[in-house]
Amino acid sequence: MTLLRNTESGQQWYPTTIASLESLLSKSIQRGCGFVHVNALRKNIAYNLQYLEFLDKTLSELKLSAVLMTQTYKMFVVVGCGIMESLLAYILIKSGHYRTTQWELEIIMPGQEKDYNRHRTRIDSHVYRKLPSPKREEMTFDSMIKKAESKKVLGSDHNVYAKLGYLRGLRNKVHLHLIDEPTDTDWNAFQHRHLCAMAQLIHATFTGNIFRPSQGERGFFQYLEKYLAEQVDTLGEE
Repeated sequence: MTLLRNTESGQQWYPTTIASLESLLSKSIQRGCGFVHVNALRKNIAYNLQYLEFLDKTLSELKLSAVLMTQTYKMFVVVGCGIMESLLAYILIKSGHYRTTQWELEIIMPGQEKDYNRHRTRIDSHVYRKLPSPKREEMTFDSMIKKAESKKVLGSDHNVYAKLGYLRGLRNKVHLHLIDEPTDTDWNAFQHRHLCAMAQLIHATFTGNIFRPSQGERGFFQYLEKYLAEQVDTLGEE
C-alpha cells in the first residue's frame, strides 16, 4: 500500500496508532517508580516509535535520491537513539541506578593567577552545600549506556550495549557544525548497516522481556523484521 497525498482518493496507509503503542508501553512505564511525568514520557516514546515506522515506509516505497536515503538513515538512528535514551533514563530511575548526589554547588570563588610550569594558571575554589536528601544528577547518554550495561538492564548480551554505544556517537551528528575533518559529513557517516543496527535494537527492546508484548503487539514492530538478518557486529569498521 503506497503513501497517498491528502487530496488523493483511495485507501490510505496509517502506522500503528499512538493509543496502541501507549497501551504496550504502559505495561512497564508506570507511575510510582520515581519518574514524575510518566504519561508524557509514554506519549513521547509512542510518537517517535510511530515516526520510525513512517521512516521505514518512506524507505520502502518512495524513490529517493541517494542523499535523501542517507538522510533518512540518519533520522532513523537519531530518533531511535532518542527513544532508547529516554527508556534507559526511566529504567535506571525505576531500578534505583540513576546517578544521585547529596551535594549542590553553592559558589565558585576564583583564585589568584600564578605562573606554574611555564604557564599562567589559576586555582578556583568550588564550595558545595550538602542537601538534606540526595537528588538526581544529570547523566549523559554515554554514562547511561555504561550504567545499563553494568547492571544488565537490557539483558546480558554485551553486543546490545556495544551497538548502542556506537550509534550514540552517530546521534551526535545532529550537531551539524561539529566537524572533525573535511570528510566528516552525513554522507560518509550513515550507511544502511547503521539503520539495521538501530532497527535491531528497537525490535529487541520492544518485543523482549521489558514489555512482554502479546502476539498482536509484537506485530507493531513487524516492519523491522526485514533488518534482523543483517550482520552489523563490525559497526566501527570501515
